[in-house]
Amino acid sequence: MAKKLPWGTFTHEDLLVDREDDIYLNFLFARLNDNGFGMEKARNFKRSLNNVRGTETTCESKKVGLQGSFVYGWDRTSWYIPYMRVGDFKEAFDRRHTLDVLTNKSFSPLDIAVPDAEYVRVYPDTEPTFNLFLDTSIITMLSMWGNVFGPIPDDTKDYQFVTACTLILNAELEREGVYDEAEESLTSREFVERLLRYMGCHDRYNNNDITIKNIVTRIIKAVEGEDEIVPQLTVNNNQSDYDVWIKESPDWGDHNTEDDDYFYIHIPLQDNDSACWTYAERTLTTTCKKDMEGKKVKVMLYNHGCATNSVRIVKSRNKFIKRLNNSWYIRRNNVLSKILKMFNFEIPSKTLDELPLEVWCFHQLQTESEPWQMVIDEGEPN
Repeated sequence: MAKKLPWGTFTHEDLLVDREDDIYLNFLFARLNDNGFGMEKARNFKRSLNNVRGTETTCESKKVGLQGSFVYGWDRTSWYIPYMRVGDFKEAFDRRHTLDVLTNKSFSPLDIAVPDAEYVRVYPDTEPTFNLFLDTSIITMLSMWGNVFGPIPDDTKDYQFVTACTLILNAELEREGVYDEAEESLTSREFVERLLRYMGCHDRYNNNDITIKNIVTRIIKAVEGEDEIVPQLTVNNNQSDYDVWIKESPDWGDHNTEDDDYFYIHIPLQDNDSACWTYAERTLTTTCKKDMEGKKVKVMLYNHGCATNSVRIVKSRNKFIKRLNNSWYIRRNNVLSKILKMFNFEIPSKTLDELPLEVWCFHQLQTESEPWQMVIDEGEPN
């Protein structure tokens, strides 16, 4: 571990890193300003959305380790807080977790100043279409580049490229008239592949053509609306977000607890058929038991395993409902099969939505502001 510089005793001039250590040195559309190094209070930075991680916010697990590393100060070999000026703000496009820790009063009451590095736009003649991009789009590209060439490249996943590119292209396509005279389409395969290249995707996947073409296809489908599930930012992706909300809600109890009306079940959902099947079976068994006791079952679905992947969150919900229907109707029809053969008239039987069961989704997508109740019955099987 490098020497730590105690808080309040150093400036950017005491760091051992210089321009040659700049991981954004080869990024085409921005460069380190000539007099870009300085100091700024951590609280003064505006943090761009963490859309390159698929979420609006930061991850608690990453901040735990950082908090310990900052106890004795700033690592003098650590890169500055990188930012671009957007209006009157210094918008940091990396080191979001660092800033979260250093502005948390539970960590330190000090008004901490940190080394910063200003980046400015570059407009290369070779890429006139990209030169029309919003500053916010360039900042997203910079963020992904920083993740790829940062300490742990494997942290950067394919779905994060899909989400980030989809958000960029949707934002640019909404700008009426801006690209009317552009020489190329923003949704052409060639353009999208160049966008990925300028975000470090080709380096991340060692120029694996199959992987990159697959990511390109997913981005184009998402932008053109061919996919039923469109990538978007996630929210409430930390377990603590869920725990605090449940604790403060008057309408919910802890897992496997009950009150006069409801028995509560919390399901840490996964995008996995086997897991969804198991949870569906357990839910139905509990529901049938509680039905005999005159109580309703109230289920909350929360996706913890892939909480920053909006597509997998939606898929896991859909898989659970599919398994719930499959389990109920197979079970019910098997019980009734012999009875139905004995009579020539219709035998009354419960549909899934007639069970005393409510299934709710915790709000984990940017388009969701509160938990919402799912329609659980997909109808009688054919």
